[in-house]
Amino acid sequence: MSTPLENLPEPLRSLLVCGGEGAAHLSRCSRLAAEAGEGELAERLAVAAWSQSPLDAALALQAAPLLTAWPLAARAAMLAARYARQPGDAAEYARLASSPDHGRDHARIKAYLDSRLQAEEGCLFWVRLALSHALAEMDQDWAEALAALLAAWGQPLLAALAGADAALTAGEGGRALEILSLAELPELLTARRAALARGDETGSRRWLAAEPWNPTPLLLASEALRQTPGQTSGQARAASTPGPNFGSVAVLLYTFNKSRDIDATLASLAASDLGQARLAVLDNGSTDDTAQVLTAWRGRLGPERLEIVSLPVNVGAPAARNWLAALPLTRSADFTVYLDDDVELPRDWLGLLGAAQRLYPEAGVWGARVVDHAAPVRIQSADTFLLPEPEEQAQAPGARRFALSDCHHQTLDMGQFGYVRPCATVTGCCHMFRTGRLLARGGFDLRYSPTQYDDLDHDVRLLLAGLTPVYQGRLRVRHFKSTGSQGGVGQAQWGLGWANQYKLHQKFEAVEFRRAAATALEAALEDLRARRAALELAR
Repeated sequence: MSTPLENLPEPLRSLLVCGGEGAAHLSRCSRLAAEAGEGELAERLAVAAWSQSPLDAALALQAAPLLTAWPLAARAAMLAARYARQPGDAAEYARLASSPDHGRDHARIKAYLDSRLQAEEGCLFWVRLALSHALAEMDQDWAEALAALLAAWGQPLLAALAGADAALTAGEGGRALEILSLAELPELLTARRAALARGDETGSRRWLAAEPWNPTPLLLASEALRQTPGQTSGQARAASTPGPNFGSVAVLLYTFNKSRDIDATLASLAASDLGQARLAVLDNGSTDDTAQVLTAWRGRLGPERLEIVSLPVNVGAPAARNWLAALPLTRSADFTVYLDDDVELPRDWLGLLGAAQRLYPEAGVWGARVVDHAAPVRIQSADTFLLPEPEEQAQAPGARRFALSDCHHQTLDMGQFGYVRPCATVTGCCHMFRTGRLLARGGFDLRYSPTQYDDLDHDVRLLLAGLTPVYQGRLRVRHFKSTGSQGGVGQAQWGLGWANQYKLHQKFEAVEFRRAAATALEAALEDLRARRAALELAR
């Protein structure tokens, strides 16, 4: 199956443009391919979905008949289909995993799952859950023990895949390659993992040859080509030699009663390569010791470098953003960066945003890859696209009019999102604007006060104006707040988030969301076409 993504029929093509990661996403693409009469591609997608989640019973059942040329893989899939089904006594696990008090209690969940593994030998359902928790919590010892358990249960292929994933999430590419080579697995199961382990152009090209429909290896191979020493094109130099001095920059933060977080964030900023950038922090009516923390940092950095705005009340995130944008410090800068008050930045963060700006100078905004600080393999935000709901459904009163692509939420960070490309929206946790364009857009909408979705609304408005966001995946920002830690049903921000989503979905007509989504998808598709052409020229 050699048809590249760009030549596939709609709507399959648009869905695959969003990404090639995530078992559920690939399974959905497989169904669309079957509906479009692309039978061979549907099979390849089904196998790819299973290979990313080989202990998923439903995916294994779908893939098993397609693996007849690889007996060991077919046997593993059949056993997974049989023994990875949910048993009838999984209610206690569901309670532990969904409880607001225990959902992040790794030790308690681990103890429970280990007890089930001892009580139900051979039940792959419990191994699947345990491995998922072990990898997400970066518990390397537990993950390796689970891989060994699979081997002891007579599952060498599943053990090898689990062991490779454990090594990849730990950043041990060499170990992952060793595991894969010793297992002698078929290329269709190893190409992705081997490419991520190698982290080079050759590995990504081999993955792309195995999965020509997949945008991820195309993006990664192209990024590796851009960064190859000796490249002479302006784009290659911009990507490989970022620096912070690409124009005057205002770095803006706002905070409320998070003195420890803003202190750590400013320490991270001060330790980074800021060039001549100037900073401003708005204290949004804090009642803790935030004022003292900010005063101390102004003393260290100097009043000419750090400006403090102190408000008597919390005016909310959109108003704080607008207030900071109106400062003379900001209005005189070429670029404006907004940061959350609870992030840890790499030293070259600003240079990487500058590199993205040089690669895509006409973008409306440039953003970053954001991960959990406690467990950086958990991705909070990456390159996200709008997926409009069917027209009839979207026109109903009060209906949701779009969904957001979530490939990055269906997998863990093994480096597969380390590319730069256009998308529909980037997170407000760390994003940069050309100041003139920011000021011309009318600011952030106050209806989303005190917080949530004002950044997404702004990106939709950019798309409707023909300005596409760009994702800089080589910039990885660690976020102190875990995704959803206060956003579950019944928790602090659930009602606020639901209400602001409703406002967003009703603010624009369904046709406007479709137009915004099409703008982002077309930009991403044209980017993929250009990358494939560049790779073919560089052979």
